[in-house]
Amino acid sequence: MTVEAFWTRIRQKISSQDITVFLAALIAGLCAHLRIFMSDIPNHDGLSGIDFDQNMITSGRWFLTVACHISTDYTLPWVIGLLSLLYLGVTAVILCRFFQLKHTYSGVLIAALLAVYPSLSSNFAYIFTADGYMLALLLAVLAVYLVEKSPKGFLIGGLFLGFSMGIYQAYLAFAMVLALYGVCRGWFFIRDLKSNLRLTARYIGMGAIGAVFYYVMLQILLKIQNTSLSGYQGIGGESSQGIVSILVNVYQDFVVHTLRGNILAQKGPMLVVMALLLLAGFLSLAAAFVRAGSLRNPWSVLCLFVALVLTPVCFNVMLIISPDVTYHSLMRYQWVLFPVCAVAVIDRHADALPTKKAAQALPWVGVIAAAVVVFSYILTCNVAYFNLEKKFTKTYSYCLRLLDRIEQMEGYTYDMPIAMIGVVSEDTFPSTDLTVGVTDSLLGIGGDYLVYTAQNYQDFWEYYFGVTVQLVDSDEIVDIYNSEEYRALEPFPAENCMVIVDGVLYVKTENKE
Repeated sequence: MTVEAFWTRIRQKISSQDITVFLAALIAGLCAHLRIFMSDIPNHDGLSGIDFDQNMITSGRWFLTVACHISTDYTLPWVIGLLSLLYLGVTAVILCRFFQLKHTYSGVLIAALLAVYPSLSSNFAYIFTADGYMLALLLAVLAVYLVEKSPKGFLIGGLFLGFSMGIYQAYLAFAMVLALYGVCRGWFFIRDLKSNLRLTARYIGMGAIGAVFYYVMLQILLKIQNTSLSGYQGIGGESSQGIVSILVNVYQDFVVHTLRGNILAQKGPMLVVMALLLLAGFLSLAAAFVRAGSLRNPWSVLCLFVALVLTPVCFNVMLIISPDVTYHSLMRYQWVLFPVCAVAVIDRHADALPTKKAAQALPWVGVIAAAVVVFSYILTCNVAYFNLEKKFTKTYSYCLRLLDRIEQMEGYTYDMPIAMIGVVSEDTFPSTDLTVGVTDSLLGIGGDYLVYTAQNYQDFWEYYFGVTVQLVDSDEIVDIYNSEEYRALEPFPAENCMVIVDGVLYVKTENKE
């Protein structure tokens, strides 16, 4: 096959709607995230991720190093950001195909929502690994789409899901919510019992293949690298919670985060706008449900009940897999499916409303509300990066002053080990974070400083000042912290904030007991 023939065949498989959706994700993503793509504003973990091979197999992420190596081991914000948006664009195209949209404008809105949802600002705060995570999202969505596209697609889909989990396990929830949507779509509107049973079985098979493939590859690679799971975020460990306690926590967390998580919609008018969008989606679905006669079909009613029960479980599956996990914003991207599914349902079923005027008016409500939500999300992301940039600037100034004091300390040499805890004193340096109401639910974004540990200081001085300092061994720091000499110090910038004891420089940055 010639290059021209190959390109022609590919082009024939790409519709004009696909191109529009892809470009919408790219443009919306740039509006929301360009600031961090064009800057060097790391968060605290980013200080140690500037040159990182992403070998996180001890956290179960056995494919992350391969996924991130496409952009090299270095933190290259523009390259990583562009790759991330390319993955997101393709994800949007596949997702719109999965929803079988009638109108291109709905695809544009869905693509924009995917690209600007605020939890992505947390992903890009950890820019050194963002492209890998976006590839994991793409693989998770592709796994679900293949189940719908082909009777045997669940086989390849399962492998894709396994690779997705091998990059970042949290996108399993995204795939499960989509799979639940796909199953319900069949049971609600298709009257072929065998067809629905086969579709449900394919989804279950895809999930089973993905889980087994992920686990087997993890065990093989752990043995090859002669290591074990670290127990980070409860991975590989046993929880003290019982199954009833875990399920109660799953449902409680789902309700609390949906209603009060401050990420699905910011407080104030945006709550009303989001409520209008979700209400429009609900009315469209209810009208379609009634028109299709699903209320008279026991299988449809049973499916509806099961879906209501399983929805919180699908959203919060990580709390079942790892009940002791700190469930932060990077793991909650699947909440974007609330507005996304609302747009998709309005697109597909608004014409089922009982009157022509209602069928014409409801899509307008959905389009306007969704557009406002997109704009609000773009603002939230930019506010997040605004604070992250201020954190970096304040950290730079603080570390410059502290390093100068250390270098001026009589008797100090660069080979002398430094003992410091690392936390910045809140009494001496009060908070000036103005964005708490916007960023308090976004991991890696809020706060005033990038430095929390002695290692953070060491990395910051090395990469941004070109100065290498030595730290005491971690097993010695507790004794030093409890020593009379350390406790007698006052936190920086006090005159007696540091002292040399037995060839070790004690530096006190905070005054907490």
